[in-house]
Amino acid sequence: MYWIVVIIRANLLDILKERFAEQGIVRFTVGEVEVLTAESEGPTGDHALRVEIALNENFLEPTKQVLEVLRSEGHEIDTHVGSLSDALRIRTGETGSEAI
Repeated sequence: MYWIVVIIRANLLDILKERFAEQGIVRFTVGEVEVLTAESEGPTGDHALRVEIALNENFLEPTKQVLEVLRSEGHEIDTHVGSLSDALRIRTGETGSEAI
């Protein structure tokens, strides 16, 4: 299982949702974030979206490919991928890959 966090500009969300849907990726969380840079002394006032996706192994490569294609089209995307040791869907009690 994997956890992917992607930072995008708000105008890219509809395109990202469409491309993800083509790959069968339909569950993810989106939140607004304020952009901070190493050069800035504080918040820049710029806003972006943080997209969080928990994935099973078979969705990792299609997700990475969608993001790589968007990047090659000139979209600014920051991507972070990490392992997810466990998952729990509180509503149903499902755990592990079934919870995703």
